[in-house]
Amino acid sequence: PTNSAPHILDSFERREVMANHRVELPCKASGHPLPKYRWLKDNRPLEPDARFRQSVTGLLIERAQPSDTGTYVCEVWNGYGNAEVVGRLQVKEPLKVMVSPRKVKGSVGSQVSLTCSVTGSEEYQLSWYRNGELIYPSNSVRMTGQNRENLVMAGMAKSDGGAYQCFASHGKMSAQDFVQVILEDGTPKILASFSEKVYNVNEFVSLSCTVKGTPEPRVTWSLDDESVIRDSRHRISYFTNAEGHVVSHLNITQTQVPDGGVYRCICNNSAGTVSYQARINVRGPASIRPMKNLTAIAGRDMYIHCRVIGYPYYSIKWYKDSNLLPYNHRQRAFENNGTLKLFDVQKDVDEGEYTCNVLVQPQLSTHQSVYVTVKVPPTIHPFEFPRFSIGQRVFIPCVVMSGDQPVFITWQKDGRPIPASLGVTIDNIDFTSSLRISNLTLAHNGNYTCIARNQAAAMEHQSQLIVRVPPKFVVQPKDQDAIYGKAVILNCSAEGYPVPTIQWEYSK
Repeated sequence: PTNSAPHILDSFERREVMANHRVELPCKASGHPLPKYRWLKDNRPLEPDARFRQSVTGLLIERAQPSDTGTYVCEVWNGYGNAEVVGRLQVKEPLKVMVSPRKVKGSVGSQVSLTCSVTGSEEYQLSWYRNGELIYPSNSVRMTGQNRENLVMAGMAKSDGGAYQCFASHGKMSAQDFVQVILEDGTPKILASFSEKVYNVNEFVSLSCTVKGTPEPRVTWSLDDESVIRDSRHRISYFTNAEGHVVSHLNITQTQVPDGGVYRCICNNSAGTVSYQARINVRGPASIRPMKNLTAIAGRDMYIHCRVIGYPYYSIKWYKDSNLLPYNHRQRAFENNGTLKLFDVQKDVDEGEYTCNVLVQPQLSTHQSVYVTVKVPPTIHPFEFPRFSIGQRVFIPCVVMSGDQPVFITWQKDGRPIPASLGVTIDNIDFTSSLRISNLTLAHNGNYTCIARNQAAAMEHQSQLIVRVPPKFVVQPKDQDAIYGKAVILNCSAEGYPVPTIQWEYSK
């Protein structure tokens, strides 16, 4: 119509566009005479920009930038009136993810920290993956920051190496980045050491061990399995050389006969332990260090050491009940260092007194004896939980079939003491322990472990208790009216244990 005020024909309330894409903000009006147009952004006249162009149908923006985000007003007027279109433009940047540091080299047992930086959105969901598998927080894995953007892993194992991926998502946008974590075997390795040697009394002795590892290993010294005590004659020092290797020295001044024996340097760090040993002989009358009685565990191997000091000597032999060892396939005597090894120790046969005899001169010998007590670890009769349903009663005995008394029996649920709130009763009588539950609930689901301990060892047996709950509907589908071409949702949920499987069927 002639002589009419502007009337909006096309408008917008909100537009979203990715950065560097084209977008049009619609603003079209009728009226007579033809209306004029003016654009404002955030209540200010739109500044001239070669990327902005007024078209017949609205405002065309080329290569939209994040700074173009804002509220736009299209003012329309002629001599008979005015109108306006108000809408918001959101220019979205694509999500970008970067994991740092870019190169990660660590060692077994060390701590590794990764940081994930996300740009393009202030709101996003973030998750971490190792070799394609989702990482969950645990005792050794922590995720810190507002969006869990920091991943801290302690006590890295060799299997923890690989590709670590940070995945971020927001709406339909997603992005990822990854770094390769290389774990070197930081277990200590002895590069240089001392060898067996004979010294005279009052000579100076210097023993050294050179070791590498990550973290830097700690070196300690022992003589015949007893720690070397520092004093005026025994000095221990260490330093790190130009290659980053630890060099440790044990220096002995005015060496005496008791300084002879098997010296060991023990090198350890968080990645592991390694040791080296060799015998140092000091000339003088040969004798045997006093022996302490030993305890062996039935079914395991054990070593008995005859610690000889002085040099020279002719032979070292072991006896049991006046019989020269070995006299069966489970015994082995190492005459060169005085060690006796017993394989698969048995209580009835191997318990008793062992004598080490050292031939000092062709017609002169000396000896020391040691008593070996054999302890038998407990043996648990295997048990399994049968199938149970909610509300039923449970009685499970844990029977220790063999092993030295006294034996102490305890129970755990999922690796921890059973909470008192579960109402579980435990009855201990001699070598048995019974677990009773009077009213099963879902809270009783879990792995139950019976642990039997005596002086020899601790043994355990585990079984899983599953309380089954029949499925029942929590939400059932209801009749609905639908509009042709539109979506419709039918809700159905059920509970039970194990979690029920829901299937849908359709019939006309």
